[in-house]
Amino acid sequence: MQPIQLPNSSEALVTVSKAHEHVWTIEMHNGADNRLSEPMCRALSTALDIVEKGWRDVWRVAYNDKNDQEKVKGSGALIIIANRKQQKFFSNGFDYPTLQRRPHFIPTFFHPIMKQLLGYPIPVIAAINGHAFAAGFMLAMCCDYRVMKASKAWLSMNELLFGGPIPHSFSALFNSKAADSTIVRKIFIEAHRFTSAEALEVRLVDEVVEGDSDAVFNASLNRALKLSHLPRMGVYGLIKKEINYTALRGIVDDPRMVFPIEEEQAFGYKISAKL
Repeated sequence: MQPIQLPNSSEALVTVSKAHEHVWTIEMHNGADNRLSEPMCRALSTALDIVEKGWRDVWRVAYNDKNDQEKVKGSGALIIIANRKQQKFFSNGFDYPTLQRRPHFIPTFFHPIMKQLLGYPIPVIAAINGHAFAAGFMLAMCCDYRVMKASKAWLSMNELLFGGPIPHSFSALFNSKAADSTIVRKIFIEAHRFTSAEALEVRLVDEVVEGDSDAVFNASLNRALKLSHLPRMGVYGLIKKEINYTALRGIVDDPRMVFPIEEEQAFGYKISAKL
């Protein structure tokens, strides 16, 4: 396939391409740090739809061709990577002032991406070729596998440090995917910056790669090729929805975020009634 740029070639934030016959790539290139803005979220969601349609078009024909036993029935995998010409950021997350002005930003623009990835019908590998902070970390965790650059790359949910509350969906995802509650504590209420070695040790990532973005991409491609046979029978995404049920339920049940000033006001009302 020819690369597809979204939303268009003159303002491209995301490029969809093929790295192999059965492996798609979504490359994010929204400025220097891939902020997950409204246009970026829209472009990324559309890119995921394009890849899924490409896989389903092939899978549908292959699955119905019962006479061709040698045919590769709907193999597929996806790699999500940041701009391979830079080495610093996978994604720096949301623009926090936007969240404060638009409380429905996350459910409107980011939750759909979370739901897409948590039930995506082919394996998804996050090629973390730089820092993944806040929602950038979330994006990587919504993928099935994570391959991370060894040096000059951190994972961090740093909302604690800039005074940002987290939505229920974020805690639900990490409580579902992290190895235990002590890691969740370290992530959220210590705002720890995990080096690649630390992330590998606590199983937040699956592989650490020495070198630049190309090295991370090549390692991700090798992994994608090994996994690409898994969706052939068409149940890969259905099974993912079951094992990710807790996280998906957390997205559906997500209440409105409460900001610090609102909590302070609520405490004031409560204490004035008592004292």
